[in-house]
Amino acid sequence: MGTVHQLICTISPGGLLFTCEDDGCGRRLAVTDDGELVIIDHGDRAVLHRGSSGGIEVTTGVRSL
Repeated sequence: MGTVHQLICTISPGGLLFTCEDDGCGRRLAVTDDGELVIIDHGDRAVLHRGSSGGIEVTTGVRSL
């Protein structure tokens, strides 16, 4: 199994902000009030990122277009 980083959730006026807690990674993504997932910074694309907020769990991967 590969490396897994934890995402820390912060509630903001526009939705939820998930930030990777691993130093040097820098992944940040947001879930807006409308439910849209927005990747702000990709961070380490080779690592699986996981995070949750209460009863909501978000697991995401990034694919290149």
